[in-house]
Amino acid sequence: MKSIRQQLGLTTCALLSQSTSALEAVDNAWEIDSTILHYNEDGRISVTKAVATVKGVISDDDSVTLKTVYDTMSGATPSGTVINKTGNISFTGASGGGVATSGKVDSLAKFDDTRIGLSLDWDHQASRVLSYLFNGAISVENDYRSFSLGATLRREFNHKTLALTAGLAGTYDQIFRVGSGDTPGQLTRVTDAISLDEGEKTTVDGMLGLTYVINRRTVSQFNLGVSLSQGYMTDPYKLVSIVDANNIEYDQYTEKRPGSRLRYTLSAHINHQAYPSNRIYHGSYRLYADDWGITSHTLKGTINIALGGSSYIEPNVRLYHQSAADFYRNSFELDPPNPVLVPTALPEYLSADYRLDASNAITVGATYGIRSAANTHLRLRLQLIHWAYAHSEYDTLNAYVLQASYGKKF
Repeated sequence: MKSIRQQLGLTTCALLSQSTSALEAVDNAWEIDSTILHYNEDGRISVTKAVATVKGVISDDDSVTLKTVYDTMSGATPSGTVINKTGNISFTGASGGGVATSGKVDSLAKFDDTRIGLSLDWDHQASRVLSYLFNGAISVENDYRSFSLGATLRREFNHKTLALTAGLAGTYDQIFRVGSGDTPGQLTRVTDAISLDEGEKTTVDGMLGLTYVINRRTVSQFNLGVSLSQGYMTDPYKLVSIVDANNIEYDQYTEKRPGSRLRYTLSAHINHQAYPSNRIYHGSYRLYADDWGITSHTLKGTINIALGGSSYIEPNVRLYHQSAADFYRNSFELDPPNPVLVPTALPEYLSADYRLDASNAITVGATYGIRSAANTHLRLRLQLIHWAYAHSEYDTLNAYVLQASYGKKF
């Protein structure tokens, strides 16, 4: 599912982190870190992700980071159609997962997908106050391929209490349906089975950041991001129900989204280490807006609490609010039913994808970590997530995340 796939793109040199590791100097030349993550939604999507990272110093001024990602995803996801009780329409499941029939009590499409990702970062310290970060990444799935290149410049001022960061990245994506290798005709009748070539999309990301050391215990950061995507923006598996006045479906059409998307993000972060408890408080706010009409607000807070010895716990909470896209509709009503009139009645863009609906979410969880004298770091994380959607056929979603990570410095 694209909603939980982390696209490999612009990489930045951020000073802030949600753990005490961000405040410690790295004395060792090489580090390895491995993570196993399991994400599960109630009766729907299940994801298992394995991540391995190797970071090493290759000269006095250069270090490299190699990251590999392997995902397996399966389950069922809302197709965009309304729950249909007539039993006279069927549709193909996402990611080649077979056929789901809308005559069932649900309108979920089964899918099964695998992703392999690889990224390489090269960090070069040009001088005492100037550094460059270059990044390349590739991600391959059953129905998606992504390639990206990026560069970030970081300049420090005022005895390293102030840092400015600027980054630029480009991404090229290929989108297609499993098996056929094509995309469906946009806003066309599903039963007409109109197929088009593979979809292509390009994205350019830009970022400006400022990091300021307020005092010896407090660090702040502000980031501004701009992203422009052009090309095939539609999800090739999402559908829209054509319904009568009683919300009874009598036809299905593929969705269509605009061929470009301009995004803006503004975020603020702060890290503070309290005295004498030495607890670390991290807070952040992120504002997002795009020209599809979506605006979102994200608030997040974390506390790092030492438990004695080398262990700690980090409780956290995240609040999220999103408005709906301008072209989002849970279904399209045309009454009396007349399939002949549907094409002329449809708007230019139309999607029933629940991810484009207005929504609210809350995430609560905690991370437990242990550091040892042997330069190892073990972390265990549990997150509980609740989503509520304003208009979607499936108006709530509950999920959990379990993650285990192990790192070692040499």
